Amino acid sequence: MRFPRAARPLLFVLAPLLLAAAGDDPLAWPAATREMRPWTRWWWLGSAVDQPNLTRQLAQFQQAGLGGVEICPIYGAHGYESRFIEFLSPRWLEMLAHTTAEARRLGLGVDLTTGTGWPPGGPFVTAPDASSHITLLDDRLAGGPLRQALPPGTVRALLAVSDQGRTVDLIARAHDQLLEWNVPPGRWTLVAAVESGPVQQVKRAAPGGAGAVLDPFSPRAMDDYLAVFDRALAGCRGPPPHAWFIDSYEYFAADWTPDFFAAFAADRGYDLRRFLPALAGAGPAETVARVKYDYRAAIAALHSAYTQRWVDWAHRHGSLTRLQAHGSPTNLVDLYAEADIPETEIFGSLGDSTVVMNQMSSSAAHLKGGRIASAEAFTWLDEPFQATLSEVKQAADYLFLTGANLLVYQGIPYSPADAPWPGWQFYAAVNFGPEGGLWHDLPEFNAYATRCQSVLQAGAPANDVLLYFPIHDVWQSPQDLLIPLTVHAVRQILSPLPFTTTTGTLWDHGYSYDVVTDHFLGAARADGQGLTVAGNHWKVVLVPDARLMPVATLRQLLELARGGATILVQGRLPGDVPGLHEFAERRAQLAALVGSLHLGPTADAGVERAAFGSGQVLVGADPLALLRAAGVAGEPCAGLGLRCIRRVGADGTTYFLANRGTRAVDGWVAFGTPAQAAAILDPMFADRAGLAAVRPAAGGFEAYLQLAPGASLVLRTLDHAATGPAWPYREAAGAAEPVSGTWHVRFVDGGPRLPAGYDTTQLASWTRREDPELQRFAGTARYTIEFDRAAGAADDWQLDLGTVAASARVTLNGRAVDGFWCAPFRAPVGRWLRPGRNTLEVEVTNLAANRVRDLDVRQVNWKYFYDINVVGRDYRPLDASKWPVFDSGLLGPVTLTPLRALQP
Repeated sequence: MRFPRAARPLLFVLAPLLLAAAGDDPLAWPAATREMRPWTRWWWLGSAVDQPNLTRQLAQFQQAGLGGVEICPIYGAHGYESRFIEFLSPRWLEMLAHTTAEARRLGLGVDLTTGTGWPPGGPFVTAPDASSHITLLDDRLAGGPLRQALPPGTVRALLAVSDQGRTVDLIARAHDQLLEWNVPPGRWTLVAAVESGPVQQVKRAAPGGAGAVLDPFSPRAMDDYLAVFDRALAGCRGPPPHAWFIDSYEYFAADWTPDFFAAFAADRGYDLRRFLPALAGAGPAETVARVKYDYRAAIAALHSAYTQRWVDWAHRHGSLTRLQAHGSPTNLVDLYAEADIPETEIFGSLGDSTVVMNQMSSSAAHLKGGRIASAEAFTWLDEPFQATLSEVKQAADYLFLTGANLLVYQGIPYSPADAPWPGWQFYAAVNFGPEGGLWHDLPEFNAYATRCQSVLQAGAPANDVLLYFPIHDVWQSPQDLLIPLTVHAVRQILSPLPFTTTTGTLWDHGYSYDVVTDHFLGAARADGQGLTVAGNHWKVVLVPDARLMPVATLRQLLELARGGATILVQGRLPGDVPGLHEFAERRAQLAALVGSLHLGPTADAGVERAAFGSGQVLVGADPLALLRAAGVAGEPCAGLGLRCIRRVGADGTTYFLANRGTRAVDGWVAFGTPAQAAAILDPMFADRAGLAAVRPAAGGFEAYLQLAPGASLVLRTLDHAATGPAWPYREAAGAAEPVSGTWHVRFVDGGPRLPAGYDTTQLASWTRREDPELQRFAGTARYTIEFDRAAGAADDWQLDLGTVAASARVTLNGRAVDGFWCAPFRAPVGRWLRPGRNTLEVEVTNLAANRVRDLDVRQVNWKYFYDINVVGRDYRPLDASKWPVFDSGLLGPVTLTPLRALQP
């Protein structure tokens, strides 16, 4: 593939779009680009693709409102082996070139995983470049010939340490998992660095992609791996990928690399071979912890260098990089920041309990000055074929609140037109494709997500707090060897730290923060009103009760204070330094810096202050008290159950707000930024916007808002007066009136066949009727009713569909009405409602679950895939015959409520 050398990666990521610049309409959404639309992972099962089906699916994606795809070649489907295409073969590259060319024609982007399945690896990874494992033994030996049983694998090294501290590389050879060697005279402790490898094969590999996993701690191995891509792609004629992608870190049992001793000595300043007993867990606990800290720091540095080789390679070829750093044994924010687009993910509906892990990727984007933070969205949101668009919307809002502003669906399988329903499947996701059950109304959600992402990608982040991540307290532990920080690590690893409690406190009290590392603190500069990093601004640094800190970090914090910044220290000042090398000297240096702070009482109870240069250091146990003492307030709306994230533009601040509580918000809501005016934009609707009722308040302003539980909106503040239509505030002017009469129900799309229609005066699930076809049907039914509008005048009318299983589209008197694709299935319809007779049409699409259940009841073989095939959330084989029959259709009650204008 002939890639142009270009500055495009840098421009795409670093050139922010300013929101509401002079002359922009504050009531209009930004013009959507492909980067503002949701993307999807696109699994090429068996890489069994062909040009007509590729073009067909890409056109479907474009018509549904997607912005691009990420190609991930994986295992194939039984019975289609004749269509399999070897990864990186000339035929495969022909399909890639066709895809990128067709995507460009359709205005779509194409990203590509750097390999097949995950993690990177394949048949071209030789033993020296494969991931490897160290087995640490701890035995007392005497001189002479010895034999010892070893774990399976290829032995690459063996070391022993004498009682006098000498280290010897023992000459060894393996025989049927027995190692023979001669030990020199004397007494020795055998602490063998037994490297065995390769220790892992590529998971879910596509044809031509199976093989050993690449050594994640070897930059040289990455160079060798990418050279294979260079050779293969040299003759490909299509446009280059928009970005190359590497999935979450899932290198299992990889904890060593052949050059580790030399790399460790260069990074940590001493010879690890002298401390192998401590690495194995023998000796004083403090020494063990410090040696293991240094091992973890060195491993993290190597993985960072490995990743940077990949980033540099992509840039040389004119492409960006997207990276999921979670799961890696690194300081996550730093590793996320290596890539142009850091990407987080969620599993199921973990929700607010993992917020800090999800914010690390967006923090990386903010700290490096990047515009995009993506998210692998909706993995295991529910059981296969059971997730609803209502669930999808709530999960998306959560991701937006954590700073993600580009959703990448997990995902859509490539499926040829001749594959029987439900087509080809991937095991661990919500199937967003045409056969997955959500496709009919997915364009409505895509439009919602596009509107949200258009404002969340504009301007600059407006977070107040840089929250220090005490990775040193995590790494300096005598337990285990590697400490991978997965998405679930907040429960498994981080929960004992005060840091984690503090993140919850900030989230609950409306404080916006980014997680900052030692590296990015080193790049921070005091700007007179706080701190800047890569052009973005924060008010304070908050250090949550960190036990350990490098001398350079504390020195930089004090330099920031000297320049006018405010540094908050929760709990205690750090009392020790991490690592083994010369730690006594470094500890003394740290103590001297701590001693240079002369703390005294303040007017705020529990807070002490030390003036430092033109800034200050505040110390106290309560982070909220510290923030108050620093003059930093959280967004008051958090007390109402509202969560928000902010972006600052040329003439104001934009809030994305979501009601995460259980009660409706209907009243004045305080905000912590000044504003002369504000506009409300409802992302559920393309054209529902207006100027908010606002009034001044201490520290900011108040706006009158009406949000049901689960609802969201965009509030765009302006630092100048504005003219335009007012936001239509409404309140009930009377009781809800039922929409009654005869409903004519006709099935218009779906299968396995269209059931006979029926008429009814009582709405209920269509599965409760006697027709057995209705219990296995998946698709769309159109409900039509003619009714008379209730007598009396009203400023507007609210249509409420009641319970819908699972999504709906509404037409009233021939006019399409937005906003019914997810709960609460209600919207104002007064402009289309007329006196007297009205016609209401509601197209309801159910989930695909009942049709899938029927296949398993009848024992139809639709699960014919290699590798893991199809499983449930418990990773056990899926048996949908045990599912209940799910309610489907319009269940109601359907009502109209008269509304009158509300003047706040």
